[in-house]
Amino acid sequence: MRKTLRVLQVGAGFGQRGGVASVLEELRAAKSLFEENSIRVEFFETRGFKSIKSRFLFFLLDVPRFFFRVLNGIDVIHFHVSARGSVFRKLILYRVSRVLGRRVIFHWHSNNLMDSVEESSKWFKSGLLEFIKLSDDAIGVSNEMAEDIRKFRPGSSVRVIGNCATNAEDVALLGPAKAMDQRDSQSYFAFSGRLVEEKGLSELFSALEILKKNQRPVRVKLAGTGETTRWTELARKLDITDCVSFAGWLSGDHLTDFYRNAYGFCLPSHREPFGIATLEAMFCGLAVVGTRRGGFLDLVKDEETGFLVDSRDARQLADALEKLWSDPGLAWRLGEAGRRYGLSRYSVKSVCAEYVLCYRGLI
Repeated sequence: MRKTLRVLQVGAGFGQRGGVASVLEELRAAKSLFEENSIRVEFFETRGFKSIKSRFLFFLLDVPRFFFRVLNGIDVIHFHVSARGSVFRKLILYRVSRVLGRRVIFHWHSNNLMDSVEESSKWFKSGLLEFIKLSDDAIGVSNEMAEDIRKFRPGSSVRVIGNCATNAEDVALLGPAKAMDQRDSQSYFAFSGRLVEEKGLSELFSALEILKKNQRPVRVKLAGTGETTRWTELARKLDITDCVSFAGWLSGDHLTDFYRNAYGFCLPSHREPFGIATLEAMFCGLAVVGTRRGGFLDLVKDEETGFLVDSRDARQLADALEKLWSDPGLAWRLGEAGRRYGLSRYSVKSVCAEYVLCYRGLI
C-alpha cells in the first residue's frame, strides 16, 4: 500500500477572493479525488498585505503557525504565488520550509514574473530567484506562464497545469449548450473579471463605440468589482451607456445564470495567466472572444470555440463581436464546441490527476 502523502497548499485566505483564492476553493472541493490516490491535501491561508496590521500579524502569528504546522508531518508544500505581497509572504514561508527540509513547489499564477524579478530590490531578487530555481518542481497555469518560469529554471522541471471550475463543469455535464432562443431576451455578451485597465476594458468600450457608430450596437454586461466609476464615466463619454451595464460581484448560482443566459463571452485582457472566468463561460456553452495572450492560447481554439484578437486592438475586437452577434447559429456552435473542449481538457478529475503526478514525482 502506498504511503499517504500530506500536501500543504499555501495561498490566499482571510476573506480574499478571486485568483488564487478561487483555485484553493476548487482544490478543497476536490479533496476526495486526492484521497483516492493516497494524498491528503491540507490548507494554510495567508492574509493580504493591504494594512500594517495584516503585515504585523503575518510575522507575529502566521509564520510561527506555519512552522509548527509543517513540523506536524507535512511532506510537500505547494506554494501558490502571484505578484506583489504574495511573493514576499511565500518567499518568507519558503525559507522556513527549506530550514525544515521539506519538498516545495513553486506555482505561479500571475502575469508578470519577469517584471517581478527585474523590478525587485537586490536582496528580494536574489531570494525570488532562489525560490524559482531551487524549488523541487514548478508549475505555470498556462504554456505562456510556464515559458516565463523556464527562463529561470533551465533544464529543471516546469509543468503546465490549468485550473478547473467545478460549479460550471456541473452545468457542462448536463448536456449541450442552452439554445440561443432560451437565453436572455435582452441579448448581451458577458464580461467577468476585475474592472481594471489590464482586463482590456478601454478596448472593449472603444469596440462598442465603433459598433454603435456603424449601426451595429452590441450590449455587454460586466460582472466584477473595481473601478466602476471610471468605466461608467467612460461609457458616458463614448455615448455607449445603453450598451453597457454592471452586475457587480457574482458567485455561485448567480454567476452560473449570468453565463448561461449570455449570448457570448468577451474578455480582451492584455495578458491573462489562465482565465478561470473564460473556462466557466466555456463550460456554460459560450463562444469566447479573447486575446492572443496567456491562457487564451490554451483555452480557446481560434475560429472553433471562439475568436482570438490582438491585444489592445479595438477594431479587431469589434469585428469579432459583430461576427458572433450577427450569427446566432455560429455563436451556438462555437459555444458548444468550447463546452466539449473544456470537459476534455479541464475537468476537475483531469486537473487533479496532473497534481497527483506532480506530488508523487517528488517522493
